Amino acid sequence: MSGVEQRQSNRTRSFLRGEIVHSNGASRTDCTVRDISDTGARLEIPVSVTLPEFFEILVPLKSITRRARIIWRHNNEIGISFVHEAQAGMTATSPIPLSGDTFDLRRRVLDLEAETMHLRSQLAEMRQVIAALNQQRKIA
Repeated sequence: MSGVEQRQSNRTRSFLRGEIVHSNGASRTDCTVRDISDTGARLEIPVSVTLPEFFEILVPLKSITRRARIIWRHNNEIGISFVHEAQAGMTATSPIPLSGDTFDLRRRVLDLEAETMHLRSQLAEMRQVIAALNQQRKIA
């Protein structure tokens, strides 16, 4: 991130509950929308969460559901831009009509990405359990 303002529209500070949805709806992550504009937002997310480049962001209080792309990440915050319909057709998770082997390969890659994210989540949970057990062992 550079010090030069690159936003195309004014942002509004917020403290809204949001939800990140990806992997065809199989994975959902709660987040806090810290600021928002017509073209993007800054989200606060758990540090251990792994996200794909493109996902859906839901902000129930504002009745917002938008396709988004990660622009930057720093610790527990990410900057996103909202994706226009023309750009959405170029994302890896869009249903682009493909034939034969190309379609099978794309489906397999998407399945493997979803499985990898699930395994990373399980690994993070296991690390937390191990850390808690080690802490209890030190106390005892």
